[in-house]
Amino acid sequence: MRDALLGVHVLAGSAGLLLGPAWLLARRAGARGRRAAAGYQAAVAVAAATGALLAVAAPGLAWLLPVALLTEGLAVAGALARRRGWHGWRTLQPHLLGGSYIALVTALLVAETGDPVLWVLPVVVGQVPIALAKRRLHATAPAPGAVGRPA
Repeated sequence: MRDALLGVHVLAGSAGLLLGPAWLLARRAGARGRRAAAGYQAAVAVAAATGALLAVAAPGLAWLLPVALLTEGLAVAGALARRRGWHGWRTLQPHLLGGSYIALVTALLVAETGDPVLWVLPVVVGQVPIALAKRRLHATAPAPGAVGRPA
């Protein structure tokens, strides 16, 4: 049972790693990227759920449960920030979605290498695309006082 759960976890995480950039590229091309977005959200949800189950089932790994929950929370909040037009969503969304993707990359690197330094590297490297996304979103912001729903 554990091996099957681990297999689903790896597949979902891999799908998230592939769909995250697909969603980003679709958005940058002016498309909504709904399929990639839905796929990314589903992949992160499955990876987080299976990760949470694996964490509580394995001795000594329960500390990973909050990591799984936070990863899913970041992905969902990032998707909702723009859709619901949260105040400051242009600043929030790149951090939220970027944080969920950084968590997937970190999990992959740590699982493959076992090197704890790789807990920090994706966070540091990930700040560049997050900053670029924020700059791009703020550059396309409507003039102050303009009314309308976010694109």
